[in-house]
Amino acid sequence: MASLKRLRFQIQRYVERRFSTLLLALMAVVFILYSFASMGTNTAKVHKTEKDYFTEYIQSEANPQGKASGANGASGLDAVSTHNFNARLLKQYVKELYDLRPDYELLAQDENQVEYVNIPQQNGIISKSYLENSVSIPPKWLEEVRGKHSLVTGLLREKVKEINKEMAAKVKYSNNHPDETINMDSNLLFKSRGNGAVIVGGHANDETWLALISTRLFRKAGGTLPIEVIIPTREDYKKDAEICDKYLPQLNAQCVILEDILGLTPVIKKFTEESESIEAYIWNRFNDIKKEVAILMSSFDNVLYITPENIMLKPMEHAVFTKQLFKDKGLFVWTDFGLRKTLVDFYKIANVEIGKKKKSEFGLPLTPEVIENLENLSNEVLQDKTNFHDLEGTLPFKQSESSEIIIDKRKHLSTLLLSMYYNFNGHGIYHPLLTGEKEGYWGSKETIIASAHVLGNPYYSINTNVDSNGYMYDDEYHGVSMLQYDPIVDSYSYEAYMKKFSKKGLSKLTWKNYQRWLSASSERRSPLFLNMNNPALRPIELLRDGHVRKENGDRVRLVSSTSYFDNKLETDIWRVMNDYMCYLSIDCAYVNKHFTASQASEKKAFCNQDMKEHLLWVSS
Repeated sequence: MASLKRLRFQIQRYVERRFSTLLLALMAVVFILYSFASMGTNTAKVHKTEKDYFTEYIQSEANPQGKASGANGASGLDAVSTHNFNARLLKQYVKELYDLRPDYELLAQDENQVEYVNIPQQNGIISKSYLENSVSIPPKWLEEVRGKHSLVTGLLREKVKEINKEMAAKVKYSNNHPDETINMDSNLLFKSRGNGAVIVGGHANDETWLALISTRLFRKAGGTLPIEVIIPTREDYKKDAEICDKYLPQLNAQCVILEDILGLTPVIKKFTEESESIEAYIWNRFNDIKKEVAILMSSFDNVLYITPENIMLKPMEHAVFTKQLFKDKGLFVWTDFGLRKTLVDFYKIANVEIGKKKKSEFGLPLTPEVIENLENLSNEVLQDKTNFHDLEGTLPFKQSESSEIIIDKRKHLSTLLLSMYYNFNGHGIYHPLLTGEKEGYWGSKETIIASAHVLGNPYYSINTNVDSNGYMYDDEYHGVSMLQYDPIVDSYSYEAYMKKFSKKGLSKLTWKNYQRWLSASSERRSPLFLNMNNPALRPIELLRDGHVRKENGDRVRLVSSTSYFDNKLETDIWRVMNDYMCYLSIDCAYVNKHFTASQASEKKAFCNQDMKEHLLWVSS
């Protein structure tokens, strides 16, 4: 019996030892498999690393709360058929505008030459007399331009009537047949849906690179609007294909190649009577008409148009398009630094009547109630003693700025087409008329607001003054950027000011007094855009050409802190530029014109030294 117990005990010990061995072996196998799995995971993380990590990071900025990509964009539209339709419509409109161009041979005759004269202002007033005496326009020149202008505005007004009649009939039919689905589009309207932002790119002035930086900063600010970057030509696309195909889509943005959509080859040649064509007409003047073309050919009904030098300072949301102010006006326009010198003859050409009362006081718009209580000005005061652009019927007192426009392109189709006409015929005609200067520099920035004004289409001109932002160096101010403000906040502040001061006399209702009142509280203004154009965000030039790093080694910040933003803004700007150029080693026209494929070591040195040192300095 004892021997049996001993045998059983020995067998039990044997089994336990064998089981322990098997268990240890099994645990070892599991551990090895787990280790291999972990190694695989870690290896994947290592190989995923920097570029892939950055891709995820950038995409998280573009879509911070998991919002659907392209929300409120042009959903429900077939891209190919839409582009084809819009291209045909654009060329149809361009052909009609082309047929109504002025007779340039008549305008070029010796007896029809316009003469500009430099004369001094009296008491700092840009009066009617001053504007009339600063130019001499021959009667035949005036008659020809005015006659063609009348035909164009007549054509556009008829098209608006036709569209309104068609849409009213469709609404009536829809109300009488609620069970049917009615196509509410018109063959005279560009096909589009929803809200979005539009930027014009291109390689010639590094605009696709700038558009990428602007788009990334747009997302960092919290902006959710889908973005289209309009690329003029296929050659532009080829030089920046990586931006279009890889980096912009990460930011809920896409490139739209205009040459492909329009089916036109951008032949840049001297425009002559023998070579007239829609092709030459569009491309030879593209720089002047690009904002109108970009807006019309975009996928969106409601468009935020910005130049690629613009930086968003706060989230640009769909909500701005739902505000009653935008629904009523359909067009927001910002002011520039200068005072308006649009010639009196422009209003004669456009058949716009000028009143005998003021509609603004040194630029500040007066309310209808205030205007109603004003008396008509005497002829002497009208002629010599008041600013012409304070009078009823004139454009706003301040020049306009078209680096930022918010527009309902359906409501303002005629505005955009007339603006295109002004720019097609800008050089020598409408640009000088709108600026009051012979060369007409920057005349294209005035055409949108002028077109809306002439056609009687509603618009809202922001009353918060544009501010300059820059830096001080060697006791000298260097202006770098233009600070533009939120139009909705602007409208609330204007209403509050007029409610408080409108009954206290015109002396209170001036532009300067209003700006002083705005500056007294940060809540009365809200910055929306920082237009960095002097210089633009080209990091290689900024560092090499002495903009941010002086010859003596001093460094400067391009952006000065304000009560609205601090030094972090410029740190973000340099980090974004460093991300793309150095961290992701982007292949694009801007970088490639400075560093060819054989200059990889020079580029690496620039990134590791110049960029890194300045980024560390800016971040400190």
